[in-house]
Amino acid sequence: MEPTTVAMVSVVIAAASEIIALSPLRSNSVLQIAMQMLKKAFPKQKKRNRK
Repeated sequence: MEPTTVAMVSVVIAAASEIIALSPLRSNSVLQIAMQMLKKAFPKQKKRNRK
């Protein structure tokens, strides 16, 4: 990666971290927020019984 790309990604991650720290949500990391979004977008489906 180019140094400018690395710098931009670092700034975005730091900004996301600050926003999460200031939010009233109980989650405290980017990973937890991402997991919550994925669980809402793709809820578990109940398995069907095969006969």
